[in-house]
This record gives sequence, C-alpha cells and structure tokens, in this order.
Amino acid sequence: MNFSATAFWTFENSDTQYHGDLYLNKKEGGVIVYIRVPNEGGPMSYFNLPLEIPLINGTTINGAKICLLNCSRISTQSRIGLEEVYGYRAKYMLEDVNFENKEKAVFSRVRMSLPGIIKWGNVSNYVKPVTGNREVLIGLNPLNEIEIYSSDEYTLSYDLTCSYPFRLMEEEITLEQTPYLIVESKSLHSLDWFLDVIIKMKRLIEIAMGMELQFDKMITESPEIKLEFDNGHSHIKRIEVVHALAQPFNRNNKSDNGIGEKFLFTLNELIERANFSKWQENLSILEPIIELHIDDLYNLESSASRHFLNMAQALETYHSRFVCNGKLANYKERVEKIIERRPESFKQEDRDFLLKGSHSIISLKSRIADLLLADFRFRFYTSAWDFREFPEVVGDTRNYYTHYNPSKEDKALKDDKLINAYYILRNILEYYILKELGFDEDFIHERTRERTKKIMINDSIKRTDEN
Repeated sequence: MNFSATAFWTFENSDTQYHGDLYLNKKEGGVIVYIRVPNEGGPMSYFNLPLEIPLINGTTINGAKICLLNCSRISTQSRIGLEEVYGYRAKYMLEDVNFENKEKAVFSRVRMSLPGIIKWGNVSNYVKPVTGNREVLIGLNPLNEIEIYSSDEYTLSYDLTCSYPFRLMEEEITLEQTPYLIVESKSLHSLDWFLDVIIKMKRLIEIAMGMELQFDKMITESPEIKLEFDNGHSHIKRIEVVHALAQPFNRNNKSDNGIGEKFLFTLNELIERANFSKWQENLSILEPIIELHIDDLYNLESSASRHFLNMAQALETYHSRFVCNGKLANYKERVEKIIERRPESFKQEDRDFLLKGSHSIISLKSRIADLLLADFRFRFYTSAWDFREFPEVVGDTRNYYTHYNPSKEDKALKDDKLINAYYILRNILEYYILKELGFDEDFIHERTRERTKKIMINDSIKRTDEN
C-alpha cells in the first residue's frame, strides 16, 4: 500500500470532521484510510468509532473530493498522550465526488474491464486489410457495444475498446484492446447491485473458457452527476472506482481446461444460438451448481478427490433441481415414462439401470444414470468403463471419499482413473449447462463430442503404451 493523500474525513450523517491519511494500491484494489483522533489522556474505547461505516467523505488539502463506501475496521492503535488511530478498509473508492449518505450513492451504468476474454468475445477492432493492399498492415474497424441480454430492469453488454497510437516516430508501437462488461439499469442502484450482475456473468464466462478471470478497471455513471461547462452545456461524468475485487492479470495465463482448447461456447454463439433469457430466469436455482463448477477453476491445486466430489455433487444437485426433485415414487414414475417407448425386451434392464441403489430415496447412482442416459438422445463417452457400470463406480467412489469405509476402498477410484472419471462427469455437467443456456440440440451434441476428444485421445495413447 502506498501513501496517497492526507485529507479531512466525515462519516455518513455526521458533521464531525476527522484528520486522516489515505493509502492505495489501485492494481490490487487496496483502499485503506487511517482516521486520527487527538487524545491527550488514556486509551479511548475500541468502540469510540463504529466498526462498520457505510460511507466516508474526504476532502484533500488541495480540495479534491473522495468518497469511500462499505468501510470495515481493520486496526486500532493507541498512541498514549497523542492520538488514537482507527484503520478502515473500503470496498469502493470514488474520485472527485462526495455523497450525503450511502442511499445517495446510486448509479445507472457500470463498466468493468475483464482482461483475458478477447478470444471468448471472438471480435476485434483491428482487422486484416483487403487482400492485395500492401500499403495497410492492420485495418481499424471500431466496434459498437454488443448486447448480451436485455430486460425491463437492465441491459448487459460486451464492449472492446482499442488504443490509437499517436506517437509514430517510435521504434516500438503497441496496440492494445480492453474488454469490458457493461451493465446499464433503467433505475438507479448501488455498486453492489451492479457487481452482483457482473460477477454472475463473469462466472459463466469462466465456465465457458475453463479458467479463472480477474476484474480490473471499473467506471460508473449517474445521470445526476454531470460535468458542467462554461457554455451551459453538461455531460454525464464518468467516475473511476477503485474496488476491492481488482487483481493483477497475468497475460501469460492460458485456457487449459484439460479436455481440449475449444471453449464451451463463445460470445457470438451465446447470442446467436442460445436462449440466454432462459438461463437468467433459472439463475437462482442454478447458483449452487455454478459455484461447485467454479470452485474447480479457482482451486486447481486441490486434490483429485475434491474435484471429483465437486462434480458428483454438482450433478446430483442439478438432477434434484431440474430433473426430479420429488420423492422416490415420483422418480419411479419418471423412469416408466423414459422406458415406455423402449422395446419390451430392454425395459427391465433399463429400469434396473435407472433405479440402481434407490431403495428409500433417489440414490446418486440413479441420478447419474438418469443424466448419463439423457433420455436416449445422446451417448456419453465413459472411457474404460462400461456405460451401465459407470454410475455405480461413481456412487461407490463418492461414498468412499465422503463416508470413508476401509472395506469399500477396493471399489473406489484413485489416481488416473479418478481423474478420468472427473473429466467424464464434467463433460456430462457441461452438456446440461448448455441445455440450460438454451442452445439447440445439434450444437450441444457437437460441442460435447468436441470436448470429449482429448479424453478419447489420452485413452488411446494409454492403450497403445500398455500394448
């Protein structure tokens, strides 16, 4: 943290003015203010100032305005006979603006840069010149904002800004593009409200790309905050926000999802071939499933057993929320509907497969079997395991790692087999994520097969080595 400014500070709904110092680390979103309270006596109470302060306004000695939002106490220091120092960390810092209270700190538009998603966006401001034109190396075709989703409440868009090099007499000229997610609301909202919308979209992009992403620059606007000019004209002011979610982006990071380089979907595929409104409608129900998937991306160094358990639980949760959330009797009715069109000679075998392990409740084995069967509309690759044995293998392995029974250890997967089973489960989960996004069946089947190829190639190499 670097010293940034000395200022006079006032708290929300208070006229008391305090002296204090501001420390910043903009790249990592660090905002800390140390409030100094003169005290010639003994130590003051720890609760002399609030532990949580919704809003702190600041004015530097040169008149610049600062607003800190969502401030939490991080330290208290007594300097006997001199002063008390109270340290607060702010979630947001807005420059050149003050607000009367937190309820007034509301906005209509937020732009959040999300480095590393340009390939997912699959568009560029820079283009290749027309064939044969040797005088132009790179063409410029500035993009407009691309709408992803729109409702009566807000619009979510993707934007890609680009740099314009003005100094051409240089040995090295750099062109840069910055991707943004933009949320524009019909009414005014807090920064937390906007961030909630943006984080949910970020998680979906992370699932699509198979990698963790980080936020960077944040800019907000409000129709009530304007720049006034001498000629009487005014423009809505763009306010830069230093925020706690900012993290340095490693440009060397690459998407390595372990099952192939192709993304689960790209921006144009999401817009042109999916029904994103369907996803938005079910988002609250999908949230725990998304979190389990995201946990894998955020904790790549975790053990193979944890990754496997996350996928098994995500599929179990998906089945209970979107396929059959009733009792065993309801599931048995579903099973009969699934197999009613099957040849009579196959019905009992299918019934046994779908009801494996389900005695008083719907077992994990049955839920995995149901998802694996996919209503007989798609055939999932199950590696070295027989299609009808795989759900039982998953169930036995999950039970061993969660309940630990040494006598069951021989039935549990380990090492490479555990990792392979994890990828198969993730392949199944992604199939149903595409389904909930409203992609058409041809796209879902094609993309699922593409993302299975690497597993199949690895299996082929192992068999070759073994022979």
